[in-house]
Amino acid sequence: MSVSVGLSVGLSERGFEVGELSFYWNVDEGEFREKVKNLREEKEKGKCILVAGFPPMGNIVPYHLKEILEDSEKVLSLYSCDFPPMVEAREDEFEIPHDEIWFSEQKRLFCYVGKYPETDIPRASYKQAECVARLTKELGVKELYTVGVIVPMQEPFKFKDEEARVEACVGFFEGSKKGKGKEKGKEKGKEKGKEREREKEIPAGVKKMTRGIIGRYSIIRKTGLLPGFASKLGIESYAILGVGKYPEDLRACAGALRAFKKLSGLESELETTKVEEMLEEGAKAVEERIKKQREQVAYQGEGVEVGTGAEPSQSMYV
Repeated sequence: MSVSVGLSVGLSERGFEVGELSFYWNVDEGEFREKVKNLREEKEKGKCILVAGFPPMGNIVPYHLKEILEDSEKVLSLYSCDFPPMVEAREDEFEIPHDEIWFSEQKRLFCYVGKYPETDIPRASYKQAECVARLTKELGVKELYTVGVIVPMQEPFKFKDEEARVEACVGFFEGSKKGKGKEKGKEKGKEKGKEREREKEIPAGVKKMTRGIIGRYSIIRKTGLLPGFASKLGIESYAILGVGKYPEDLRACAGALRAFKKLSGLESELETTKVEEMLEEGAKAVEERIKKQREQVAYQGEGVEVGTGAEPSQSMYV
């Protein structure tokens, strides 16, 4: 098992160890690296894409994607001493908390399922994002997406009436271009092809985030940092935030999922109708529970905030 620059391999001469970010291969490392190398050489079949999501809401999208992909396999488990100090039950055994990376060869899709929030220490978020970005680069990923949730309730991000049908917002990171296109021009009477970089087209129902729109808002923790680091390594990187009415809105996850499919070009290859319907039903159940809680509070005459009463902070929900 080789050690990559900036990464810590979990199994050392002293046995199992957990550092700032340590990882175990769940498949044969050499064979898998050879597989992705061969995939990179078969350019006509498409490029490798990674979608990542982190708690509390963003991990819902990659989790369900890896569940519906028949050929997906868990290739890496990632541990960190900045994850919560606990063990968790998994069927009939307990295990140390870790994130997972799954891969579908048919779709050329990596799914990073972040299962545990890091401690509230900036260094932890930065180091984990940096190491995952470097690993992503090593695996030959050409496009990277993180997914999360945003509640646009305050100015300047509150949508206008004509934008009410926007279901997701996307942040473009430095160098996030779709590729090089040909732009024809004339020079001294001769046709000359001139290359120019093109941004991805923004599909219907999706709005691009800009400084003029979001004002002082920001994308927090690894949902923003991971594409930030990845873009510095030459990977096209985007953050997709599904638009919700409250931070736990599962409909926002469905919106982020649909936006990811459109932006990544996988819309025709990923059948997610059942997942979207399940998220819709989940949202209805949550809202019914909130309604009952509020009715109970009102009946008891208690001035207690329940669920969604708090004002949004100046950071985007992720």
